[in-house]
Parts: sequence; structure tokens; C-alpha cells
Amino acid sequence: MDMDDETQELITLLCTRIGMIMEDASVVALTIGSRDQDVCLAAIAKLDLAAEQIGRLIKAAQSLLR
Repeated sequence: MDMDDETQELITLLCTRIGMIMEDASVVALTIGSRDQDVCLAAIAKLDLAAEQIGRLIKAAQSLLR
């Protein structure tokens, strides 16, 4: 079954947003070693939030592909 253009566009937008979140999170992840404990805890919380957002966006894209 072929996807309609609107569904394909929505999946593309969802995946683009996933990439943007990953890009932002990578900076946090790669610089976490140079931070003190309190800042490190806050950074871990940001990474956790990013992971949750990515998971939700992936599920949305998957549901459109079913």
C-alpha cells in the first residue's frame, strides 16, 4: 500500500524533529564529563527528557506507517 503525500510529509517532519532533538542532546551528552555533579544531574535530566520526546515521536511515525 502506497502512502499518501500528506502522510509521507508528516513522517518526514516527525523524523526531522527527532534529528533536531538528537543534535541538541548530543552536545549535552558529549560535554557532560566536564561538569560538576549538580550540573551533571541537570544534564542527565535533559537527556532523559530528550529520550522520552524521541520515543514519542518514533511511536507517532510508526503508527502512521501501519
